[in-house]
Amino acid sequence: MTEPTDVMAALRRVISAARVADLDAVSEEDLASSVVSLEAVAERLELEAVDEVRMQSALRTGELQERFGSVNSERRSHVLELGLENFFPYSPYIGALNPVAPPIEFRTVPGKGWVEIEAEHVFGAIHNGPPGSVHGGVISGVIDELLGSVCVINDVSGFTGTLTIRYRAPTPLDQPIRMRGWIEHVDGRKAFAAATFHHGDTLCAEAEGVFISFPADVLP
Repeated sequence: MTEPTDVMAALRRVISAARVADLDAVSEEDLASSVVSLEAVAERLELEAVDEVRMQSALRTGELQERFGSVNSERRSHVLELGLENFFPYSPYIGALNPVAPPIEFRTVPGKGWVEIEAEHVFGAIHNGPPGSVHGGVISGVIDELLGSVCVINDVSGFTGTLTIRYRAPTPLDQPIRMRGWIEHVDGRKAFAAATFHHGDTLCAEAEGVFISFPADVLP
């Protein structure tokens, strides 16, 4: 049976193939046929568009309120049960239902007093920045998602206040990149988190972020 995630996987394949293809080598007839086919898919999917606030965890506001309406302990159990990629299915970095997501698989692991997140991912050409390396903005976005997720899994979630990244070495394309995120400490409404990117024994990037929680009545 075909699932929505199969559609996303097919779209990712098209995007990846288009990024590395020499389109000048494709005949005008084949290009025109491809355009017609892709536009037909887009027109069909546009018929099902949901006109709601855009979010990572749900298409509809009611679904979001239901998810976050529980107490923290219940929410944390729900996240652990579903997995972060299913709790945030529309995330631009880990969302299985977002075609621009790589998607990266975040794994929760025990830490010292807090749950940590680990991941390993191979970035392809669509995330290219410097020759043979991952774009710095992509690294920043993934780290923001990693730190935000580690806050969620530890019930200290909030908006990104500050994010400081030090790029220590190029993060190579087409090579496994090991990621880790953890909570340093929490001070009131502020959660302090940190992360690293490694390729083998090489530290590619390290970061610290401050995440600030807000009362529910000030959220959209």
